[in-house]
Amino acid sequence: MKKKISIHQLRPDMYVADLNCDWIPHHNYQKEGRIPDQTTINQLISRGIKDVYIDPARGLDVEDATPENEVARHNQQKLDKAANILTPDSQHKVSAQEEMRKAGKIHNEAKSLVTNVLQDVKTGKAIDVEAFDVLADGMVDSVLRNHNALACLGRIRQKDNYLLEHSVNLAVLMGIFARDMKLDRETMHQAVVGAMLHDIGKVMIPDEVLHKPGKLTDDEFAIMRQHVVHSRELLKKTPGIKPLTVQVAAQHHERIDGSGYPLGLHGCDICREGKMVAIADVYDAITADRVYHKGLPPTAALKKLLEWSGTHLEEKLVHRFIRSMGIYPVGSLVKLKSERLAIVEEAGEKDQRLPIVRVIYHARNRQYLPAEIIDLSRPSCQDEIVQAVDPARWGIRLNDFLGL
Repeated sequence: MKKKISIHQLRPDMYVADLNCDWIPHHNYQKEGRIPDQTTINQLISRGIKDVYIDPARGLDVEDATPENEVARHNQQKLDKAANILTPDSQHKVSAQEEMRKAGKIHNEAKSLVTNVLQDVKTGKAIDVEAFDVLADGMVDSVLRNHNALACLGRIRQKDNYLLEHSVNLAVLMGIFARDMKLDRETMHQAVVGAMLHDIGKVMIPDEVLHKPGKLTDDEFAIMRQHVVHSRELLKKTPGIKPLTVQVAAQHHERIDGSGYPLGLHGCDICREGKMVAIADVYDAITADRVYHKGLPPTAALKKLLEWSGTHLEEKLVHRFIRSMGIYPVGSLVKLKSERLAIVEEAGEKDQRLPIVRVIYHARNRQYLPAEIIDLSRPSCQDEIVQAVDPARWGIRLNDFLGL
């Protein structure tokens, strides 16, 4: 069985099964394998890796380590505790279904605008700040009316379009997070714009590095990290961009323990919105399918955030992020007590464990069912969620059902 150990317990001839750092691109080093020497360990430490999972059956063992199943059980307990102590704040002005049409228009406009700005910056044109301000206003309005609609659309992903989708999704997540934090509208606005433009500096990274299919050298990885500096400088020199927007973009890779980049800031030096965007950025990154990483189901990703909280991410804000998303985020696939599979449509208004779901599949009979909307919080409802499940295990393509 795999074991979790501190990076400082790692020794040559141990076999690393998981680097436990899914937000760091793995194509710049092997994701797993036998540790050949101390130099390799030092490189992992320099990348900000705090702990790893080893496979004692394939390399050296260590006694003082936590078995993988114990880690999983502890993470589940932390998530259950979060569900018990975090009361959702889900007062909606309209239903998710009513909001979906407006949200869809905003989502499409966001993708179009980000596509254009990436091309504009690459060719030396200025960022259209007014267009981003108008779009951010619309996104904030939608989130305040009913955040579930944009959250659902954010789960629809296409292959080979990560930079675009990630920029839009992060803006949505920051809007939802800021809403739950009860930030004032202007702060929400600036945070959303910063999230949408946080990776704009990647257009300054040479294509041979940005799109390299193989392993990056240390020098190439250092170049890749410079995208944050490029984003910061591009935004700072753009008239009309607010200081908080620049901070959000500049701090999205900083970590409270000082292991982030580009400045290696510690918790007290990172602004609140910088800590928030770091959490949302990691969440969206680890739920996406990448060349080097299979995306985690949303609930599994929340457990990872809890595992990394207190070291890389601020614990209190991780709990607030979970409250904003729900322990079964919109777009999650869950298994019900009735052995039916359902997609989470709206977060539970009074209990995170009792969302509104859309039944689509029967697990035991392995067949699709006519869509049925069920509010698990209703006293008359006899069903309940047993667990979150991975759509891939059942051969279900969520894109076929989301946003309908």
